[in-house]
Amino acid sequence: MKKYQSDYKKPKWRFSFSTNYRFLLIPQIHRVKKLLWKDKFNSPRCEMPPFIRIEWLWFEFYAVQGNDDQWEQWLWVHMYYDGNANRAKKEWEWIDGQTKKSTWDDKFGK
Repeated sequence: MKKYQSDYKKPKWRFSFSTNYRFLLIPQIHRVKKLLWKDKFNSPRCEMPPFIRIEWLWFEFYAVQGNDDQWEQWLWVHMYYDGNANRAKKEWEWIDGQTKKSTWDDKFGK
């Protein structure tokens, strides 16, 4: 089967810088290089997005790629519909409990 060429992009990185509540003389680096996800009831679930956190002295640098909602929508497009975003949007079955409207966000993937 030929794979569909998709222009649906991965979520963008977001960066933050803050002061830490503790002093660390030796820098500590925490990171997750790949997206951690699972398939549950035939739908994608994001467990943890890629991130890096560096703590040193009283400072903390944090970078994360997207959030759970963005990744679940990206996984839906790429893992279940071979990159075909239009078909994936039509088949998206999750709705907001209060508004009864689809939770699909057209801003994701651009």
